[in-house]
Amino acid sequence: MYPYSWYISNAPGSSGQRFGQTDSSLKQMKFTIVLILSLVAEYAFSQARDVKVHQSSTPGSLSRYEIVQSTLAARWTFRLDKVCGNVGLLVSSSSDGVTWEPMLVVDQPACVPDAKIRYQLFTSGLAARHTFLINTDTGKSWQIRSVKDSQGTESSAWFPFD
Repeated sequence: MYPYSWYISNAPGSSGQRFGQTDSSLKQMKFTIVLILSLVAEYAFSQARDVKVHQSSTPGSLSRYEIVQSTLAARWTFRLDKVCGNVGLLVSSSSDGVTWEPMLVVDQPACVPDAKIRYQLFTSGLAARHTFLINTDTGKSWQIRSVKDSQGTESSAWFPFD
């Protein structure tokens, strides 16, 4: 049999359909093909969206310091001393470079320099006010807030909460 014998191509009133196929089965086949192509395209685009944002360094488990950056803005880039709980904020320096400006941590316990990791810093992708410092031994937690000094200069500090 000829390969083209499955199709009625030149018959008067013919639409080039296969024998036995109806319009509804052709529509169903087209729908299935479109659905499969859509799923393949969605999978490909989802793979492209899964790019990891580097918002914190990946230090070794015994590393004392860690850099953490909010996904909201580079302005919220911190250096955390995981042993003592000291936090520095990355700021521009007078020499056109950058430096770590120490931040006030209200009611911070005295440091026990035994190299035990005690502090962790968390930043949220929602808002800067959802940035927290926690003592992983005691659970004591601090939230970052903006404050103004006596001259009206605004800065940020860590305030405890329950």
